[in-house]
Amino acid sequence: MSKLKRLPYYFLFALLFILLALQLWTYWLGKPVPTFERYLIKPVPHSIGDLKVRRYKAMHSPHLFTMTVDKAHESPLVAKLVAVCRMQKVSARALPPFLKKVDAEMVEVIKKSPLIYMSKTYDLDDVKKGRFCLLFKDSTNLYVYLNGDL
Repeated sequence: MSKLKRLPYYFLFALLFILLALQLWTYWLGKPVPTFERYLIKPVPHSIGDLKVRRYKAMHSPHLFTMTVDKAHESPLVAKLVAVCRMQKVSARALPPFLKKVDAEMVEVIKKSPLIYMSKTYDLDDVKKGRFCLLFKDSTNLYVYLNGDL
């Protein structure tokens, strides 16, 4: 009978353990490196000095990766990202209108960027048909904007 009295405590302990495991897992998934590896390149190239991720609250679950890269390693990294996301070089006029709704400041940085690549084909509603990727840079950083999992 005494073991049956402790059953709710065992159940509570099991639930707390599951909750802790889920929190650790989501914390790990929220860090920049696992997110970058999941969406773009695995493993993260050593040429990337600093990697940050910013998530937006929008319909297509966008992510903006900010990378600090040496000038010597920038061209090979850009070529690799362009190949992975199947992007093509575009002008600032070819940007889709939904970007202004997500982040108007980012669009201003993109317009000043000397380097803009965007996915050839994409579908915001179905990632399997093509993920939206946008690669651009400013004077110090390289940026990759993409839609995440829906």
